[in-house]
Amino acid sequence: MPKKLRIELSQDQRQELNRLALLPNLAPRFRLRLEMIRLSDLGLSVAQIAAALQAHHQTVGKFLNAFLAAGAGFEALQDKPHPGVKPKLLATHLAELETELDRAAAGQRTYTMPQLVEWLQTNYGLKVSQGHLSRVLRQRGFSWKRTKTSLQHKKTDPQLQAAKQADLETLT
Repeated sequence: MPKKLRIELSQDQRQELNRLALLPNLAPRFRLRLEMIRLSDLGLSVAQIAAALQAHHQTVGKFLNAFLAAGAGFEALQDKPHPGVKPKLLATHLAELETELDRAAAGQRTYTMPQLVEWLQTNYGLKVSQGHLSRVLRQRGFSWKRTKTSLQHKKTDPQLQAAKQADLETLT
């Protein structure tokens, strides 16, 4: 017969569990693991928790054991860092880029995305795509519009305006 796992939370731990469960940007898997702890505290068995949450009993046991292991607590329920390529753009690079953009805006200078990519290449030796840099800047709250390359839209042609005005007068 398998070993019975039961977690009995203290009042402080219950309050912490409730506080964590109500966080607005909580990862769904972490919320599910918190629910596993809550149901175990209510006296449900691993099989009952697995059935209630539609999870495998080994998964439930894994996280209950992780919670109990050496007083790890709620930190043991967090996702481990995912392996993969480390980001090229570090927080320091982005802070410097933002400072440069703020300085340029104060001096009435504008940057295009290729110019920003070139700026990163020149100052930090980083090669990033324009699309990636655009996504990162938008995530950080930057927005922009395409700059006009000419002022043709602000120029007026007096002869053309007189001709169009005459056409309008003939219509009325």
